[in-house]
Amino acid sequence: MTVLRCTAKLLKRLKQPVKPPEPAPQANPLGEWYADIDFWHRKPFVVLLNGATGAVLLLNGNANGLRQLHERALLQFASLCEHFGLRGPRVDAELLGFHDGFAFANTRDRSLLASLNQRKYGAWMGFEHNGRSLVEEALGDWEHGLFQHPALGREPRHNSHWHRPLDLLRQRLMPAATVLPFATTRH
Repeated sequence: MTVLRCTAKLLKRLKQPVKPPEPAPQANPLGEWYADIDFWHRKPFVVLLNGATGAVLLLNGNANGLRQLHERALLQFASLCEHFGLRGPRVDAELLGFHDGFAFANTRDRSLLASLNQRKYGAWMGFEHNGRSLVEEALGDWEHGLFQHPALGREPRHNSHWHRPLDLLRQRLMPAATVLPFATTRH
């Protein structure tokens, strides 16, 4: 199961209690996700933001989409991981968390709520000015987006507080490569 920390607006749409019980910590590699619902041209969409990496999923927020939220999240996450070549047991563990459904909870990190609002604004711009679909906008955010959270510290290569979600996903989901020594021959 995956913990999904929702805004009050999304909890209401999901027909969940205003103050759901606090779920037990889950073992999925990426940890908790934050979510909100918004509208573009009267069409609802749900933004899911991973609290550890800043990775975004953008899903249909109509009634049918909300009923199938965890299945749609699983499919979009799997397709984006496949697109970027993210494979392995940690990716499978995250997908299993989506497959098992969501444990809904209230939001509790204001920094992640601010990042969630930035992602919603970015999605509006992508829909309106670039004609992107939900998955195209999520794909662009993984590759070109920037994420900042006090828990992450500075990014060492660029000495910045901003991180790329795809880099953070690779760090969390892809184990370090094993380097095999080459046999050397002397002539």
